Amino acid sequence: MSDFKINERLRELRVKSGYTQQQVADFLNCSRSTYTYYETGKSMPDVPTTVTLAKIFNISVAELLADETDIHNVADSGYVYARKKNASHIYDLDRDEMSLVGYYRAGNYQTRKKIMEFVKQIDK
Repeated sequence: MSDFKINERLRELRVKSGYTQQQVADFLNCSRSTYTYYETGKSMPDVPTTVTLAKIFNISVAELLADETDIHNVADSGYVYARKKNASHIYDLDRDEMSLVGYYRAGNYQTRKKIMEFVKQIDK
């Protein structure tokens, strides 16, 4: 069993994505202290929150929960696959653009649809 901890992975992904703890908390619709507890290991996100976090960081839940060894090795097959690069380049965006992407990724199908409809109406 690995000693990997999701809290370390969350912090790594958040920093790599350029988000603040407050931004991620806003995307999750929770307090900053709640999200901070996830990063410090004082509490664990529930399953729906874990799914939303994976969406925010544009990775699969398996990648979020796996340590680096698990990510590269497919069980018992000996097959090693290359991890895709984070193609989102979220760090090239300004703060408002990053927030928009975060809210979009955190949203369910209906929320995403509403965001797209709203954006299309603005341009008219």
